Amino acid sequence: MAGIWQETDEGLEPLQAQPFAREEALHDSIERAAAMLPLPGQPRLVMLGREVALGNGYADLIAVDVDTGRPVVIEVKLAANSDRRSVFTQVLGYASHLFRLSAEAFEELLRPHLDDEHATIADAVAAETGDGSVDLDAFREAMAAALEEGRIRCVVVLDAASSDLVELAGYLQAVTNDRLDIDLVTVTAYLVGGSRVLVPQLVEPQRVSAASVSPAGRGREAKPTRGWQPFADSVEKADPAHRELLRRLCAWAQRLEAEGLATLFTTVGKGRWVLNPRLPGQSRGLVTIWNDGGGYISPQRSVIAAEAPETLARLDERLPGEIRNNNYITSEIDEDVLGLLAAAYAEARSMGGAQGLP
Repeated sequence: MAGIWQETDEGLEPLQAQPFAREEALHDSIERAAAMLPLPGQPRLVMLGREVALGNGYADLIAVDVDTGRPVVIEVKLAANSDRRSVFTQVLGYASHLFRLSAEAFEELLRPHLDDEHATIADAVAAETGDGSVDLDAFREAMAAALEEGRIRCVVVLDAASSDLVELAGYLQAVTNDRLDIDLVTVTAYLVGGSRVLVPQLVEPQRVSAASVSPAGRGREAKPTRGWQPFADSVEKADPAHRELLRRLCAWAQRLEAEGLATLFTTVGKGRWVLNPRLPGQSRGLVTIWNDGGGYISPQRSVIAAEAPETLARLDERLPGEIRNNNYITSEIDEDVLGLLAAAYAEARSMGGAQGLP
């Protein structure tokens, strides 16, 4: 089991992973220390720009491989980001924009992001390496050739990788040619001795998918089933760093059902388990609970607005900007938050579900 383990009187115990409060925090760490990325071949990367305009979007980070001149596009997403499954579309789109771009155009693209002391990308590379080991003329030629031939490295960095993203990365690696590299890296944060420690890990899709996805499970449509037991069983097989939160979320949902506030359904997908506390007599709920590389709650704002408008106002005050549709709540899910969500279910029951779906 990957992670950091601590010796205690009871034996070795896994440290609890610490969530990133903001995506920018992970951006900052990678921008400051690109060497932390455990990429195949251990390339020497020099960071060139952040939020670089490419086509219709902005690439999170653009770097260059010192030894090969290859541009490197880095996209960062947190598991709590509801659009994380589109990250491969984004990174490939940015790579396609760089394909056959002239070296001069690439320089012009990055110039606003370079320090005042570095007039060119080669200057930035020379300053970063600082040891005279780079032949700058050869570097310029290699970079121009890499752009012309489309030899680009795409790196997707996540705080947790669900099985569907791992499978997608494996498929893309299998079908792309040797000019395009696609790497998937996870970075987990821990608190050790009062300091934040980051543990990056290269995800190897072929090995992971072979171990975690059985042939019998392929092609099977995921359908919700009545009850919570499959979700509870999945919690005990989850990463130990996430079990405590998942247990609390499962127990909270069970209390809702015991109090007649919800009816529980579980959906089992590829490497993910979803617990849906539906409103009694309805096919929808106010929130959904996920075991998907971690424990998460995603609210359904439109349903809460219809069924529990008074509690919605309290939730917006407690969690500003986080009660949307199908996003993950990124703030700490403490007893106060769970209490407010339970109050929303209680309000929905008091309203009699008159506005709900049959």
